[in-house]
Amino acid sequence: MSVQESSATALVRFTGLGIVCFNKDRKRGEVAALRDRKHTLTIKLQKPVYQDDADSDLVVYQDVATYENLPQDDVQLEITASNPAIEGYETYQQGDFDRLDSPDVNDFRWLVNMHSLHGAAELAPTANQGYPLAKIYISNGLFYSHKLDRNLFFEKVERDAAGTATQREVFGNVAETMGVKIEGDEVTFTIRIGDKEETHRLKRVEGLPYKIEIKNMDYSANSVYSDLPDYYRYLSCASGKHFDLTPVAADEMAGAISQRDFCHPIVVDDPPSIDDL
Repeated sequence: MSVQESSATALVRFTGLGIVCFNKDRKRGEVAALRDRKHTLTIKLQKPVYQDDADSDLVVYQDVATYENLPQDDVQLEITASNPAIEGYETYQQGDFDRLDSPDVNDFRWLVNMHSLHGAAELAPTANQGYPLAKIYISNGLFYSHKLDRNLFFEKVERDAAGTATQREVFGNVAETMGVKIEGDEVTFTIRIGDKEETHRLKRVEGLPYKIEIKNMDYSANSVYSDLPDYYRYLSCASGKHFDLTPVAADEMAGAISQRDFCHPIVVDDPPSIDDL
């Protein structure tokens, strides 16, 4: 059974460079979008409307607000619901999971979990991250994989402290976009940019959810395949061991892969809040 998005009041979708964690004390999911000079952060809020034709039942989406070329510093987004179906947060997971052949494309575990990647090895926040963070706080939502990248298959490359590859193994597919389904009477979207603040209130329309699309992407022609080196600016392993995820494809597909935008969010079990990064 997959996630039924049509019953949402609003659907949040995050694509790109970002660290996801779950704050049990504040009962919310959190995303830290890494704001280096390569990645562009855009946020688009859209509402569903019926097409102008009076006899048409076709739904299209119109922009309510668009935030482009956002600054590196002092950006914060908070999304909450009134009278929500979920008081805190939930993750969508169904039964056993195998990254090589699990059939449910919405399973949250398609997102790469950095702690699972390292097994029993301990990860901790680093002392010097290097990039500012745009902070996104999402309450009252069901977190899941919205888009699973079936076209890129990855292998896991283990590297030692010197950066030398010491081991390779099959990893599997990776979620490209994280989704959050929010049900409630109204969803409140508040964005703060420096000392400015804007709020949009999205009243529930049965069967017609709003969309909140957040992208933190590197669109340059020389974008790299692995985001993990960026994430290791924020998380480190005491042993110095770290990993890369590299795409595996037949030779005839190599050119197509090189033309693709490649930025995937990751999940951490600790720290419990992006405010601790």
